[in-house]
Amino acid sequence: MPSPQPNFTITFGGWYQRTTLHLSEIYDLFALGHSGLKLDKTILHNLHQKLDFVSVTREWGELEYIKCLTGKGIEVRYYEDGLYVLIFNSTHIVTGQKMLRDYYDECLAPAISYIFSLGAPTPKVLANIKQDHPTVVSAVTTSPQTFFAKLKFGPVYSQILSPDLSVYKTPAHIVILSKNSSQDVTKLIEMQIFFREFKDQLHRYLNLHREIWEEISDIKERGSIAGKEVETLRARLDSYQKTINLIKSRLNQMGTYVRTRASIAKKLELEDKLASVFQYKFETLTNTHSYVQDIWKMTQDYVDTAIQVINEVKAQSTSNGINSLRLITTIGVLSGIFTYLSKDQFPTFTLIGLWYFLVLVLGTWIINQIVTTAFRSIHYRLKFTQNIGIKS
Repeated sequence: MPSPQPNFTITFGGWYQRTTLHLSEIYDLFALGHSGLKLDKTILHNLHQKLDFVSVTREWGELEYIKCLTGKGIEVRYYEDGLYVLIFNSTHIVTGQKMLRDYYDECLAPAISYIFSLGAPTPKVLANIKQDHPTVVSAVTTSPQTFFAKLKFGPVYSQILSPDLSVYKTPAHIVILSKNSSQDVTKLIEMQIFFREFKDQLHRYLNLHREIWEEISDIKERGSIAGKEVETLRARLDSYQKTINLIKSRLNQMGTYVRTRASIAKKLELEDKLASVFQYKFETLTNTHSYVQDIWKMTQDYVDTAIQVINEVKAQSTSNGINSLRLITTIGVLSGIFTYLSKDQFPTFTLIGLWYFLVLVLGTWIINQIVTTAFRSIHYRLKFTQNIGIKS
C-alpha cells in the first residue's frame, strides 16, 4: 500500500508600508465591496467579486489584521503594518504555488492597487520593477534531511539545521521543515517575509540612488552645455528631485515598522530563531536603513546643487538674449528717431509704405530668431563644487 502524500503549507507574501487607517479601507473592500473614497463603484464591485471571499474577519493579536478565506481554500492575512501572506495547504507544491501566484496577480494585487490609487504615487522607476519573491514551503517531518532529498527542489545555496527546524534555500523556494507542529513556524515565516521585503526595498532604493547619481555625474562631467539644452536638463533634474522626495518620505516611514516588528519578535521569543535559522538581526536591518537614508540625503544635496547650477546657466543665457534684443531694439529706435527728425512734413499712407512696414517687421522677426538661436547654441560652463564621498 503506497504511503500517503505529505501535506505542505505553501506561503507567498510581501510587505509595503501601511497603517491601521489603510487596514479599515482594505476591510471595507474585502468584506463589503465598497470604499469611502471617490472610486468607481462598478470597478470596486468587480474586484470584490474576483476576490471570491467566503469569510472576512478582523482579528487582533500582536498586530491587528484581516483574515480572509477564498472559495478555493486560500487563506489571506493582511496586517496593519502592510505585511500580507497567502497560505494554501496542498499535497502538490507546484500546483499550490501556481494557484497562490495567479490569485495574487489576478485578484489581490489589482484590488489593493486600485484601493490605494489615490494620494502620493509610487515613483514610476519603482512601480515598473517586476518583483519575483520566493515561495515558502513548510511541512512537519521527523527526518528533515531525508524528506527534503525526496522533494527535488534543485540546487541549495543555503542550508541551516537546528534541533527543531531545518531551513533550505533555493533560488525559487524557501523550505522550512519542522519536527513539531507549532504556531511559531507561521510567525517565523511572516517575520522572514517582512525581513526579506524590507531588505529588498532598501536594496532597490540603493540601486536607484546609484542610477540617479550617475545621471547627474554625466551632466557634471560634460563641463559645459548649450543654452538650448537647459530646459531639457532642468526637466530631468526636476523629475529626479520629485522621485527623491517620494523615496525619502518612504524611507523616513520605514524605521517605525522595524521597531514594531523587533518588539513583537522579542515578545514572541523569535529573535534567537530568526538569527540562527535565517541569519536575520533587527539591529543589522536598522543599521542598513540608516545607511540608505544617509545615502539619499547625499543624493538630494547633489540634485539640489545640479538644479542650482542649471538655473544659473539658464539665467545667464536669458540675460544674454535680452541684452542682444535690447541692442537691436535700441538701434531700431534710434534709426527711427533720426528718420523722423529729417522729415519736413507728416507721412502719408501709401501701399508701398505698407509693404515696407511689413518687410521691416518680418526682417526684425528673422533677426530676433537668428540672435536667439545663436545664443541658444552658445555653450556655458557648469560650475559644480567638488563633492567628496564614497562609492555606495
